Amino acid sequence: MTFDRRHYIPVVKWKQGEQKALEILTPTSIERITPLIEIAPIDWDFENEMPKKTVDEHLVHFGETLERSWPHKAFIDLLYLHPSERMTSGLHPLAYILQEARAHHNPLVPVTSSERDADYNAEVVAANQLDHLGAAIRITELDFDSLQPTIDPLLVALQMSPEQIDLVVNYGYVEPALLTRTTLFLTGLIDNLPYLHAWRNVILCGTGFPKNLSDVSANSVEQIDRAEWIIWKRIMRTGTVNRGLIFGDYGISNPEPFEGDPRFINMSANIRYTADDKFIIFKGQITRRYGSTQYHQLASQVVSHPEYSGRNFSAGDLYIDDVAQNNDGPGNATSWRKAGTNHHLMYVANELSTVTLP
Repeated sequence: MTFDRRHYIPVVKWKQGEQKALEILTPTSIERITPLIEIAPIDWDFENEMPKKTVDEHLVHFGETLERSWPHKAFIDLLYLHPSERMTSGLHPLAYILQEARAHHNPLVPVTSSERDADYNAEVVAANQLDHLGAAIRITELDFDSLQPTIDPLLVALQMSPEQIDLVVNYGYVEPALLTRTTLFLTGLIDNLPYLHAWRNVILCGTGFPKNLSDVSANSVEQIDRAEWIIWKRIMRTGTVNRGLIFGDYGISNPEPFEGDPRFINMSANIRYTADDKFIIFKGQITRRYGSTQYHQLASQVVSHPEYSGRNFSAGDLYIDDVAQNNDGPGNATSWRKAGTNHHLMYVANELSTVTLP
């Protein structure tokens, strides 16, 4: 599974909005995308100080949901599940997930990292012996200072060579002010990767999307640099890296999962819209106080913006236009994550197919 350098690897949090966004992609964009699916953390019951679900309840419909939303090749990462979690049957959650995927004719490539334990990596080994799809190794800032000592033990544990592995260089969130510095750092880091030319693919993945939108004023339209896209283009165009890099991002969200107590979070209505080199944030007011009907006005602002892609660009754009015209909506946080993510995935897949590269 060697990717063309115009292929796209979005990291997708496996929640309803993102699942539905994948489900309504066009066949052309599906061919250009291989998502890295992250199983979301088990929600916490703040009132009773305990998880809201067992791991069985959390994963029970995974196979059916995967078949409906993405019956294609994908990566899978269980980084947010505690290492001690086991299914009632005794199965490791990763073994269960991979078993469910196979049962629905959709084998997955498991993702591991230096933070996974021996039991997790044993399941990655077993998966490769059964599916022959190799694996992915995700390296993060924690590993950047000691790449060789991190990677070599993992290769031994996985019983695989770099040729069987996709290396995901996961640099996380980039503040706009650090964009140039991060570009230079990553250029040097990649050039010094162990086994640089041996990896099946090298995937560069990060985001400029902040953890929350508290810095965006209510009733405003503001822009945030798509740092990850700008960095990838700069590295690819300078030709200073001796290896083709596959582009990855976090869609219209930050890498960190939401951990706040929903009883005390005042969410504001917002539409996150991807455009050329930037995210455009259309923000309203607190939904608990002002309701969801404000999405009609926000959608009208998107449709009238010069960088709106048009109602026929994607299913997400069609929904935005319908809400603007009061033919649908107003929607909720999930439906707007679906629309924004669907537009984003289509937009990036299209960008990668047309961007000028040396």
